[in-house]
Amino acid sequence: MDTNLAQAIVLNNAIAQQFPPHYRFDTHFHRSVELLLCKSGTISFAIQGSEQILNPGQYIVIFPNIPHDTAAPGETTAQALHIHFHIKSACSLYGQQRPDGNQPFLMEFILSRRPFFRGVCSSQLRACLECIFEEFHTSNQNSDRLMQLYYEQLLLLLGRDLLAQCKANMDLYENSYLMDAILYINQHCSEKLVVGQIAKYAGVSPRYLTKLFQKYLDLSISSYITFIRISKSIDYKCSHPSATMAEIATEFGFSSQQHFAKAFKNTMGITPRNYFLERVGGDKSY
Repeated sequence: MDTNLAQAIVLNNAIAQQFPPHYRFDTHFHRSVELLLCKSGTISFAIQGSEQILNPGQYIVIFPNIPHDTAAPGETTAQALHIHFHIKSACSLYGQQRPDGNQPFLMEFILSRRPFFRGVCSSQLRACLECIFEEFHTSNQNSDRLMQLYYEQLLLLLGRDLLAQCKANMDLYENSYLMDAILYINQHCSEKLVVGQIAKYAGVSPRYLTKLFQKYLDLSISSYITFIRISKSIDYKCSHPSATMAEIATEFGFSSQQHFAKAFKNTMGITPRNYFLERVGGDKSY
């Protein structure tokens, strides 16, 4: 793994959290990656209409900008280890160089297609999370250097779990044409994009590239471009809170504010106005 990636991680918080019986935290989202390990009790998440229930020893990773509810529906207090972290400009770390398929977590982060994934926490992952928690709350000699090692270990372990869950993903990660096209879209999403232009950059015909998107992402190229633009528009609004919806629409290549609002609701299931109102009332750990 490129050590630049581990150095690009910023840990927002690491919390040993307790959820009282019947706890509920309504819809919110984070600009960071959220990872929660359930240590006792039961913790549930409602993510894009899907209920995910964690029992002790299970964890969930929720990618940035995904609306979700959190609850502890049981009769006893639930305990969890809870972290939020940023990966700063994953695409720009590589410039025009495509990351290799041995970094599945980074690939999923760049793809922005997956709202979450979950798994059973291995002893290695639990130990890594506990080390991150301990170093985050202490200031010992070489803490920064140790944290970089733990971050690298964390991404490798999460990547291993991703591949174990869906071995077919390796074909996606190793498809150079598709990944080059995806990186190009990420880097130029605020510009006018046409399929022929993207295909030329990737070195394939537009027809073949269209087939690759349908096969591996189950999306048209235009739908994927819209998805990326919506995701980046959220980051832009969070960084520029005074920006109007019309300004955001222009910034990310939408023909009008109405076009942006319609695309946003189709993608996120909520209007952009309500989405950002919920963010204001939500968790501040992003």
